[in-house]
Amino acid sequence: MGYSNSCLAVRGFTEEFVLSSLGLEKTVEQAGPGRRDWGCARVGDWTIVWSPRCEPRTFRDASSKFKGEVVLCDLEEHVMFVSASAFSDGTLSWRIAHDAQKARDHLAIEGKPPESFDRIRAEELARVNQDREVDSIFEIPVRMAQEVIGFRHDAGPTPVFNILRAVASETKPKWKFW
Repeated sequence: MGYSNSCLAVRGFTEEFVLSSLGLEKTVEQAGPGRRDWGCARVGDWTIVWSPRCEPRTFRDASSKFKGEVVLCDLEEHVMFVSASAFSDGTLSWRIAHDAQKARDHLAIEGKPPESFDRIRAEELARVNQDREVDSIFEIPVRMAQEVIGFRHDAGPTPVFNILRAVASETKPKWKFW
């Protein structure tokens, strides 16, 4: 069984602002990533919001909600898909995606990735040549996101995540007549 999740990392805003902008709030429960619950943690100066689903609607417009640095990482290990992207003030800085369903060596690159990209890509391509059974290209976007935000979904040190819940709406639903 593999991971299927999305991770949003925001720098330059308080945790409370990030969560309220997404319509979420912390509970008192804590857990590590990989559970079925949404979670939030601080890693350095990044606020990380974890979703147990790949590409949740909540993150789709996150890059435009936060004027500052935003990193998104979506992965679906069951089909070997991963995408990592970075935004600055709402503008795409870079995006790296691997979709093994398109091709085993698929790697889409947009924008200008950080300088470490060439080194990471060379390391993982060397691993491909050593073991053709392992999808090492999948690691390239994951490692790029990890290098920028200091967190990886399947490697330590793993921060403690506060479980999140949706903020209750004060307005009554349109379908309620009473």
